[in-house]
Amino acid sequence: FSRGVIMSYFFIFLFTFFIATRKDIIYNNITGVSTIPEYHFLVMIYTIICAIFFAYQTYRHFHYLYHYPLYIPFLIVLATLSMCIGSICPYTNTPTWLSSIHVYASMSASILFILLLQIYTHELSLQFPNVYLQTHWIFHVGLQVLVLLFLVSGAITGMIEILYVFFICLYLYAIDRQMKKVSHMTYSVKQFWNKNH
Repeated sequence: FSRGVIMSYFFIFLFTFFIATRKDIIYNNITGVSTIPEYHFLVMIYTIICAIFFAYQTYRHFHYLYHYPLYIPFLIVLATLSMCIGSICPYTNTPTWLSSIHVYASMSASILFILLLQIYTHELSLQFPNVYLQTHWIFHVGLQVLVLLFLVSGAITGMIEILYVFFICLYLYAIDRQMKKVSHMTYSVKQFWNKNH
């Protein structure tokens, strides 16, 4: 965990904010931005970067745990591939099979990442209860806010996408911070043990 990790979270959030605000974030979303010719390629690159970034960070966070389900790497790869496939398939305002793949692949990936974080949060509560108590509220409050906004708007908007990335980045960062404290405490205990035994 370093300053570079913090900056990467910040960069992904700013990149998301920039992309999403190319259109009205209340009535449109990043998919809508991708229909603007000058932003189509940028949105595709952004989506692939986000997919790989969150896949790496999710996998890295699972390695904080003493153990986790064996299917986790498979789910991470599946979510990443799904997001990348969704980004490559162009979305158009007229219904096409490519548009459908874009929508369903992107939505499936987003839901899979939330499912992965839910599994992670459950494992965290069992293996590192103190870290769980300090951080889980970010994930759960964030999820409730996103669901509420979706129910109110009836669609995935740019605002929801911005907050989705914000809450995930904040949650992962908070866990990084807490795990750093845990690792320092573990190291201090080991030093004390080595000196006295």
